[in-house]
Amino acid sequence: MITDLLNIYTIQMSGNTKERLSNRLNAVDEKVKKSPTWQKLQKITSEVKGVSAEELATFEDFWEKIRKTSYQAFDYINLNHGSINSMPIPVMLAQNEYTRLANELPGYWFFEGFSESRELLRKRLAQLVGVDSEELSLQRNTSSAMETAIFGMPLKRGEEVILSRQDYPTLVNAWKQREKFEGIKLVWVDVPLPSESVDELISPYLNAISAKTRAIQVMEMFNWNGQLIPVKNIAEKLNATGIRLFVDGAHIPGQMDCNVEQNSCDYWAASLHKWISAPIGTGLLTVKKNLISETRPMLAASDPESKDIRKFENFGIHNSPIDLAIHTALDFLELIGLEKKCERLFYLKNYALNKLSEINGVEIKTSFRREFSCALGMFSLRGMPSSVLGEKLFEQHGIYTVAPVWGGLDGVRISPNISNSKGEIDKLVEAVKRLAT
Repeated sequence: MITDLLNIYTIQMSGNTKERLSNRLNAVDEKVKKSPTWQKLQKITSEVKGVSAEELATFEDFWEKIRKTSYQAFDYINLNHGSINSMPIPVMLAQNEYTRLANELPGYWFFEGFSESRELLRKRLAQLVGVDSEELSLQRNTSSAMETAIFGMPLKRGEEVILSRQDYPTLVNAWKQREKFEGIKLVWVDVPLPSESVDELISPYLNAISAKTRAIQVMEMFNWNGQLIPVKNIAEKLNATGIRLFVDGAHIPGQMDCNVEQNSCDYWAASLHKWISAPIGTGLLTVKKNLISETRPMLAASDPESKDIRKFENFGIHNSPIDLAIHTALDFLELIGLEKKCERLFYLKNYALNKLSEINGVEIKTSFRREFSCALGMFSLRGMPSSVLGEKLFEQHGIYTVAPVWGGLDGVRISPNISNSKGEIDKLVEAVKRLAT
């Protein structure tokens, strides 16, 4: 484990030396917080402290100030923040400064110097997603986190795992690999997308349960069209059955409030380079305490049956500065306010879909209701393949989207962030109008 490496490479140094190095580390955060960008952000956000999140979602002047202060200007309109978000300027500054510091004494900072900051990060993220900090592992993305759990759960030949045909491809492939080499059985279900019925969304999973079922995988928010699945309702039905609940929560942190423990998820994973706007290649995995020892690490640990969540972090040399910059991304989120950000995301998505729905030939494939969606939306245009529509939006109008075709869904997905303006959404609508004629 990483702790093994620390024990091998840690050196004894005087208190003065440690203090001096610690001060260098603290100076990075101080530099970010004293930057003109951060100072402006503090002023902008302080001016709307008494405004409700729902009301603030429509204040274009406020969000334009946030946009101009904390994001770089680009030639294209990016409406695909669902894949990878743009980092705010303070987060980029933090990553650069941590990288600069690390390069002065790489061996020290990797094996020892960054350790306390990483542990503090573990605690902050645990509080954000609602778990004990000793149940949270720092990972590189949702796929690697989920695959750690998928390959780590002990399963016997013939035992069954339920998952949907709409699940994310890398996770589908991971389960298929276990099926091929270990003889487990995959039970496939179809989830109606979109849907505004709790029963419609959970019954495919519950109806597929048999005496051989050992695990169920659920996407808490389908990345294709933003459909939210009531995970808690599924978990309640699994209580005392021993069936493990794997939850792909890739899009949840930074897009909406979440509580993994309350939702009774056995394994839960998310990306931080999406709606947290952290550096690219950051994510997390949570594992219930009673399952850590039986879950095998995907990368070798000195004690694979350890109860220490850190056994899942055996990456070898890892780019620690990007992890430390997550602190700044969390600070940025706290400065804006999670509730205020969520309301803005929901407002922009619904504004776009409402306007698009007025265009002849457009079909909306995402719910407008808050309990079933948030920032991601999907639409299609009759008579034009979605891949062609997405290409035309980009090539002819400079609007970047994605057009996924998977699991029965076919459409253009939009995923605006707080760095987008209502005016940019209007340009999308006008572009689709022209392409529809």
